[in-house]
Amino acid sequence: MMISTRLPPAILEADVIVFTTPVYWYSIPAQIKGVIDRIFSLVVGGKDIAGKECALITCCEEEDMTVMDGVRIPIERMAALNKWKMAGEVLIPGVLNVGDIDKTEGCKKAADLANSI
Repeated sequence: MMISTRLPPAILEADVIVFTTPVYWYSIPAQIKGVIDRIFSLVVGGKDIAGKECALITCCEEEDMTVMDGVRIPIERMAALNKWKMAGEVLIPGVLNVGDIDKTEGCKKAADLANSI
């Protein structure tokens, strides 16, 4: 998989980065991991990316909120390492089938998070 060459400049220019992803096998999908790896290359390349804000919106099939730890914890650790402020997290359990999200407060919470940034 190739990560776009437009990604590093977009990260450098952004004030806020929002990671939105489902949980795949109790972890971060490869596409999001690729983005995180690209952010790391900015750090080791000497780019100053401190002071940004980031947020997380994630969902999973199971009702157990700890299932999302495999996504939540790496994002929180990356934010701390990069000296980013966590602007918020929306963690939505019980989402598997089309329409399941409508049975949750997830969309409202995501909109509230967006309005708070």
